[in-house]
Amino acid sequence: MGNNKITSFWVLILCMLAGLTVGNFIGELCSQISFLKWMNYAGHFGLDQPLQLDLGVIWFSFQVKLNITLAAIIGMIGSIVVYKKIK
Repeated sequence: MGNNKITSFWVLILCMLAGLTVGNFIGELCSQISFLKWMNYAGHFGLDQPLQLDLGVIWFSFQVKLNITLAAIIGMIGSIVVYKKIK
């Protein structure tokens, strides 16, 4: 019973990531059309400079930047609706 919940969670995450990706792609396509440019409006979040850790032998650099568009958010909401229908 518990394994089914874990699998269901990962299917939801996969659907959300697919929705974000498809939404971002659609937003890029809409940026070429004048009355749909608002779909590609984006918010940028993240670290401008990477966090760096130098241990002498191993060197780590970590940087995360998110570019979330309105179309990507709509795609994610659509993917959640699809997930609820198939569940």
